[in-house]
Amino acid sequence: MDVRAIRIAAAAALIMVAFSAAAAGGKGVTWRKAGHANGVDHVGCFSPECDAYQGDTVCSARLPVLCLKQDGSPAPVPTDYYNGWAKGNITLSRAVRGDSFATRAQADAFCRAEFGPGYRMATHHDGDGGWSWRAYGNVDASTRFWVTVVDQPSSCWN
Repeated sequence: MDVRAIRIAAAAALIMVAFSAAAAGGKGVTWRKAGHANGVDHVGCFSPECDAYQGDTVCSARLPVLCLKQDGSPAPVPTDYYNGWAKGNITLSRAVRGDSFATRAQADAFCRAEFGPGYRMATHHDGDGGWSWRAYGNVDASTRFWVTVVDQPSSCWN
């Protein structure tokens, strides 16, 4: 194979990678853990790596889903609009591609299948505000995880 043929093959491969990323649904929003104290995790959308409006992670990425079971637990910590209380427990699923779900209902069903009745995919506004909230749990701080924003097109199924 000559140099020209290698360059053409490499360019074709790059085009296919770009096409595959676009076909995979673009980007979805991911959060991370910011801290843990007294059995409570602080999770959220922290700049600059999080984009709650358009997504920040390619949907073909394999990350855990942040699953939440709200049981009405009273807040054990002070809260405000940007640091709310999700009234329950969080846990992380096994890693899955963000484009594994065609709808929010499928993502919620995945959490129930992983952890049992009452669990669903966590949302940006579960703390009765936005950007970050706290819940009981101790999720892995070394990975980002999929969440959804109900009123924005930043989930992989949008």
